[in-house]
Amino acid sequence: MSVSIVEYDTAESLPHHLTARCEKFDSMSKTPTAPDQYTKLPDKATNCSAAVTPAGKPPSSAHVRDQARIRDLDITSVYQELRRSTLEVNYAHIRDVVRLLVEERGQKPNLRLYDALLLANTDNQYGSAAEVARILDEIAVEGLTPDSATYHAALRVLAVHPDYLLRQRILDELRQRWFSLTKAGWHDVVAGLIRERQLELALDTLGQMQMEGAKVDSWLYDLMIYILCSAEEFDSAVNIMQHRISSGELYISATLWYYLLDTASRALHHRGTLFAYRARVESSYLNPPAGICINILSTAARHGDIYLATSALRILGRRSGNPIQLHHYEALLETYMTAKDIRTSFTLLTIMEAAGHPPTEASTRPIFIHLSQSPSLPATAVSILEELCDQDRQIPIQAINVIMEAYIFHRDLASSLSIYKTLHKFGDSLSPDTATFNLLFRGCTQAARKDLAMFLASEMVALKVAPDRLTYDRLTLVCLNSENSIEDAWRYFEEMRELGWWPRNGTAKALARRACKRGDQRIWRLVAAEEGKGVSKWVMESLIKDYWEDGSEEPENEVDLERGEGQ
Repeated sequence: MSVSIVEYDTAESLPHHLTARCEKFDSMSKTPTAPDQYTKLPDKATNCSAAVTPAGKPPSSAHVRDQARIRDLDITSVYQELRRSTLEVNYAHIRDVVRLLVEERGQKPNLRLYDALLLANTDNQYGSAAEVARILDEIAVEGLTPDSATYHAALRVLAVHPDYLLRQRILDELRQRWFSLTKAGWHDVVAGLIRERQLELALDTLGQMQMEGAKVDSWLYDLMIYILCSAEEFDSAVNIMQHRISSGELYISATLWYYLLDTASRALHHRGTLFAYRARVESSYLNPPAGICINILSTAARHGDIYLATSALRILGRRSGNPIQLHHYEALLETYMTAKDIRTSFTLLTIMEAAGHPPTEASTRPIFIHLSQSPSLPATAVSILEELCDQDRQIPIQAINVIMEAYIFHRDLASSLSIYKTLHKFGDSLSPDTATFNLLFRGCTQAARKDLAMFLASEMVALKVAPDRLTYDRLTLVCLNSENSIEDAWRYFEEMRELGWWPRNGTAKALARRACKRGDQRIWRLVAAEEGKGVSKWVMESLIKDYWEDGSEEPENEVDLERGEGQ
């Protein structure tokens, strides 16, 4: 009989050493007696049996009736009762039967009794590896020679209460005495190694079992796969599952398949996710919940598996009460871009727009990363958009913006501006948004084109496109990059402040640096009025020390570096 999986799951920690309990029981006895050589075994059994019942509580009526029943049995029936108790792992009853055989029936200590005491320790609450070592030592003291059954009984206990050194000692003695491991023995060894989290050694032992033709039970395979998945060793878990399938095993636990799909997709492990998906989801044996579908989408996006992503999205679309959301489309978009499928990615943007989930700037990040890899890629993207427009697809402004952003990244302001001028080609209702102008302002900053930036600013006003904080920030930078536009930069800064916005930290420092070079007392307007906004005072003082020049329009005012104000 193999140790059940339930025993492994419930025996998470080693029990207290039973010797201490026995000593406590001895100290409570009124008339302790020294056993002779024929009562050593029952005396220990009696003490350990008493340890099962809490001190101070009388035995239950069922326990008393059970003891009375076995007293009426003959010797052969008592040994049969002992064997039955070991199969059921009835710890207290095994001790009672051994005590009866030795104390009341005069049986000498023998291997059958010791084997029963060993197997009693497979109890996950009262058994222990230390008790196994003590019993083996006592067998040697009694002059008995352990046989194969004794060693295998000890290995079964060590599958529940692992002890690597004791297990190795038993295996060495088995080899020295030319005993071979039985099928149950192999299982107990592997189970013990799994409990010790010696996964590599457990896998090697499992492979050795297969090489020697030992049939591996399903429960051991299941246990091994559960532990491998929890340790995120998915390749090994998949290898075992593939071996089970190829060897003709038909009934693999549905819970195990679910656990493999769940853990592998959560860890974004492509091979494990795809293997479980094809085996169970495609065959309609498993309908994964929305959470696992999202994990599958994320795994497909990470590895560029278009088939897996579209299939998982199809399942989400069929699920009632869980409509496809923007983040589902974004995961699919990332999948296409990981696979470098730029045409399908732009097609998906049009589908998102038509489905009522217009893409955002964050949605197009995978496309921008791809387009930024080569200056020729934005032109290819423009051609794709023109083809989609010819197919009467609705082009979202975000698709235009990401191409313009790529042109700006490659410092090609002219091409970006050309797309802006020909927006009508991609749809009569298509109009620029705030992000469109912000991208163009960034290009104007790079090219120091204040004149173009002012034209675009007037375009924003004419088209009634509302500016945001980034708009003012970049207009300030455009003015700073022009030699004689410091006053315009200050004007945009003041407008920002009136709207409750602060420039970005780099912009504020650039404005302060230009002001220092002009000896402009307005630098103190940039000092943070609230924590986290503006330039800190100590940074401002450092800028003054490094860049301050006597070019102020009010030369009679000097800057007090200690007080941080003009005098």
